[in-house]
Amino acid sequence: MTINNPEVSQYVLPANAQKSDDHSAITCVRKGSGESVEVTSFISKDGRLRCRVPGDKSEWASIKNHNGEDLDFEKSWKFSQVGITGKSNSSILHDDNDNAFLWLADTVWFGLTDRISNSEWKTLMEKRTKQGFNVMQVVSGLLPEAAFGEPSTLLDGVASWTLDKKELEKRWWDAADLRVIDAVQAGQMPALVGAWSYYILEFGAERLKKHWSEMIARWSAFPVFWCVAGEVGLMEYKDLFTDDMQEKALSIQQMWKPVISHVRNTDSWKRPITVHPCPAFNYSSTEALQGDENLDFIWLQTGHADVNVIKATLGALNKAQRDSKLPVINSEVCYEGIAGGSPAMLQRYLFWTHLLQGAAGHTYGAQGIWAFHDDETSPGAMWGWVPWQEASLLPGATQLGLAAQYLRSKHWNGFTPANDSMKVNADLDHPYRPWAGKTGDNLIAYFPPVSMAPADMGISFELATIVFQKLKKNSAYSMEILNPRNGKVVRTEKITSSAEGEWHFTSTNIASPLPTMEDWIIDLKLLS
Repeated sequence: MTINNPEVSQYVLPANAQKSDDHSAITCVRKGSGESVEVTSFISKDGRLRCRVPGDKSEWASIKNHNGEDLDFEKSWKFSQVGITGKSNSSILHDDNDNAFLWLADTVWFGLTDRISNSEWKTLMEKRTKQGFNVMQVVSGLLPEAAFGEPSTLLDGVASWTLDKKELEKRWWDAADLRVIDAVQAGQMPALVGAWSYYILEFGAERLKKHWSEMIARWSAFPVFWCVAGEVGLMEYKDLFTDDMQEKALSIQQMWKPVISHVRNTDSWKRPITVHPCPAFNYSSTEALQGDENLDFIWLQTGHADVNVIKATLGALNKAQRDSKLPVINSEVCYEGIAGGSPAMLQRYLFWTHLLQGAAGHTYGAQGIWAFHDDETSPGAMWGWVPWQEASLLPGATQLGLAAQYLRSKHWNGFTPANDSMKVNADLDHPYRPWAGKTGDNLIAYFPPVSMAPADMGISFELATIVFQKLKKNSAYSMEILNPRNGKVVRTEKITSSAEGEWHFTSTNIASPLPTMEDWIIDLKLLS
């Protein structure tokens, strides 16, 4: 069934609920088919029991609690994006209308806190959607680099649990509701992290299951992704770098597995599940969980050491693709501006290399935005004092948005790596050479800036003539050159491959036929 007008409807029990009814099952029966679906309910701070279902009220014949009492329709929310259900059967994500979903996320871990106002949050979401982003990675209350209950973690002045950790603080959850729904209505699909890894030591698995039941009850009817734990395996920071650190990490990873099972068993709408790895132990979700049976897609985290992470990062991508057929996305790498480095040039490089080598998308981040920094006392301030309003203007976000929009305009359906389509091409030992991938009839190559080449090379002449090979022989192609810094096509022409399936791109420039020594994209499209 094609979903044309996505909507979520909310139902409410007329009478006040008993506290014991929180997260109780609600039986929802569809009109026509008579299909019965059990969904998890939640109690709001006003004491009323509610549940949410996809679709408008005309699609549901009855909504009843375990006592057979009817819940009444209360309201609905409409939005544009179609959700994603369950495990992908390919290396990319597809929405429930079977359209390819090119993931481009921003990192806003502290987005559900008072560090940003509701109006600022809504404006940022709308801005990122306009730029080309479609996912926001955000933590649901139990945050990194801050202790539970610290002022920096509060929303509407409270934490997600009562300070004695005995009950969920519904005031926080109602406030978070507004943020999540505003993000969805702005065009985003939130990737919601339940808690940072070490909170399982403080809260225990049973309370974190309850935390997740609240998340599922409120948000699973919307188009969302689940990340069950952030930096899974990470212990409290004071316990890092002990002799038994790896053993502790493995123990914590095992502790999270029952919570992952709870999420999968509780969510009736089967939103895709992953975990966020910690590079001190593992680069990928599959390594962190010792396999992919608990996952629907794979996240990487590969460090923030500027160009020094490139080889390990692309190696981790290759390994994750060998380890599993699930979609792979680097969820955290080299935030723009972090530790005074990782500028826009590196953001472009990481986006294009990951996508061309078969990633299902990419996640951007900026030092300043992830914790909404306002001064040198902000969480994570040791990585750099950058006010979040200033960080939101960094050029990397604009340029990655333009890149994603360009690929969507080319009907991107995932890339098959095709570095050997060029005579001089990149590999892990030569990452400064051009990378290439095929999607449909398009062969797209990314040429890194000359400044990335080793210093002892000087000005290289190895690309004085760019030779494309393994093309369809004696065939016409359209060729265009894209400036990845502003998203503009600067040259288009028709070219013809040789009888050997080659095309030699030459010019009078001494070092390269590309317009400048900056980074460039060449797109060859086979003409019918």
